Amino acid sequence: QEPTEAPPPGAVRSSGLGRRAPPGSDPEMSGSGIVTVQTALTQLCRQTEGLRSITVTDRDGIVVLRAPESVIDDPNSDQILTTIFSLTTEQTSKIQELGQANFIMTMYDSCMCLQANHLPLVIRMIAAKTANAGALIELLPQVKAVLGPTKDVITRETDTY
Repeated sequence: QEPTEAPPPGAVRSSGLGRRAPPGSDPEMSGSGIVTVQTALTQLCRQTEGLRSITVTDRDGIVVLRAPESVIDDPNSDQILTTIFSLTTEQTSKIQELGQANFIMTMYDSCMCLQANHLPLVIRMIAAKTANAGALIELLPQVKAVLGPTKDVITRETDTY
């Protein structure tokens, strides 16, 4: 048996991310192979109708990953949105009958925003106003699975401080 090479840093093994790739899609995402987390998130954005971006931040709103890679007009908006999410989940957790919030979906005039804890990370998906909110919610476990190695690294790093 031949020895296998270790994947490069920031790469994950992909087996189609739990969904069958449609014809004409990126073959890198459909078979088993090594795919970067960034590439996997970008592909999920392309495959999900109306999904504009997936942003992953730490608890303080510092961007860890953004797919597709883009420059945001106002860098403070990531921190503001993460702060609003953190405060909302913290406050609603005080109502014990509700239990812990799994995610928060916010509808705006021009888009919708789904935010979820994947401690120590916060996941944010921004989609068109006309996107299927249920499809975004169903996508969340896939995004969390893709972020597994990233979460593990950040958890180890933050635990040392």
